Amino acid sequence: MTSRTQTYLEKRDRHGARHYKGNRTVVFEKARGIFLMDVEGREYIDAAAGYSSVNLGHNHPKLCAVGRKLYDTDSEGWGAVNVVPNAFLTVAQADFLEYSCAYLDVARGLATNGGAEGIETALKLMLKWGYTRKHIPKDKAIIVMFDGNFHGRTTTIVGGSSEPKYKKYFGPYAGNIINVPYDDIDALARVLNKNGKRIAGIIIEPIQGEGGVVIPRNGYLSECYALSKEHNVVFCADEIQTGLGRTGELLACMHEGVKPDIFVVAKSLGAGKNAVAMVYAKEEFMCFDPGEHGSTYGGNTAAMTLAGAVLQIIKEEKLCEQSRKVGAYLLEQLRTKLSRPEIHPHVTAIRGRGLMIGVELASHVNTEALIDRLLEHGVMTKDAHGVIRVTPPLIIDEDNCDTLVEGIHDAFLAEFAKSKRQEPAAKASTRKPACMTARKSGMPKKTVPLQRNVGK
Repeated sequence: MTSRTQTYLEKRDRHGARHYKGNRTVVFEKARGIFLMDVEGREYIDAAAGYSSVNLGHNHPKLCAVGRKLYDTDSEGWGAVNVVPNAFLTVAQADFLEYSCAYLDVARGLATNGGAEGIETALKLMLKWGYTRKHIPKDKAIIVMFDGNFHGRTTTIVGGSSEPKYKKYFGPYAGNIINVPYDDIDALARVLNKNGKRIAGIIIEPIQGEGGVVIPRNGYLSECYALSKEHNVVFCADEIQTGLGRTGELLACMHEGVKPDIFVVAKSLGAGKNAVAMVYAKEEFMCFDPGEHGSTYGGNTAAMTLAGAVLQIIKEEKLCEQSRKVGAYLLEQLRTKLSRPEIHPHVTAIRGRGLMIGVELASHVNTEALIDRLLEHGVMTKDAHGVIRVTPPLIIDEDNCDTLVEGIHDAFLAEFAKSKRQEPAAKASTRKPACMTARKSGMPKKTVPLQRNVGK
């Protein structure tokens, strides 16, 4: 490790909060398209995309142009409005609400800052609807969540988590949350039959991202929606990681023709440049009255302007179609390349929808070591419960998928060969690095070398 990398790592060690077990070898400094560069000048494919925050890639030219205009002023110093009290309207907020509601075919939207805040807002809407429309007795309303969920880290939300490390020291928890097994329609039916008169709503991820890219069987979401309507219960979809093209549709619920009563989108709306989330709802379920909810920065001009540009880019560049087509190709290539005898025993499943793909590892595999090995081969991504998530920006093309798969294959081969030999890893290959071509991203067509972290 060189002194420059070490310098930055020491800053985090001295001043950071230690709430993440940080990587000890890489500090990122620059980014372009699907690529990252560390402080030593080594390049990586970003196969995490900030958990869908960077669906458009890093520094998309059209988005950067909007940002420059947004933060500029005219000759007299006039520029875009900053934050004003939400009792007052800005042009940017009005335009975004109109455009996004039409684009997403929904009645109303409410702006917040991040995903967890959006989920909290959705919970409040479901509870108020339950008390005022369904007439649930005071303080008796129930919310249904699903085992394996990840909706955020606020104290209310972690009360519905099934992950001990997310909740261990943060009780007491909200007592009105019931958890049911994911992808088990009979379990949901039993809970609704038993408690349906008190249940205000259910909140579900169409695919559980943090849970390990868990994809329910075909028809499960539509059956959940039908049960919710049968029992007069709000159906709320957490589309924070799955929404806006990640799975090959604008919303993942659309794969089954489900139109949620409420849904939350977040990460990708900000394109990695601004924190923004939106809670959308059918008319009946956007039931706040003045004073019942608010968000100082929610709906600010910068967030609304950039979010509007994000939706326009998704539409203009046909990124839902891109995700479907390239995602299917990437999934096929991963299944082919990782099926070789040296790797196959260590991989139990490879599943995906669009560009949301998970490589599930056998229980004996050290996932942290494998993440480091992937970095050595020019791939940055993250694991979730023994699953390597492969979720590159939606702008990736098939040529760059080939290079991504090559890097994953070589990393797996090196790690599992080392494991089999039970001896120190062999020296990294000194062969010339592969090349990547940045396409369909608004970037100029240009060959970009991927420098493996040789000898690190």
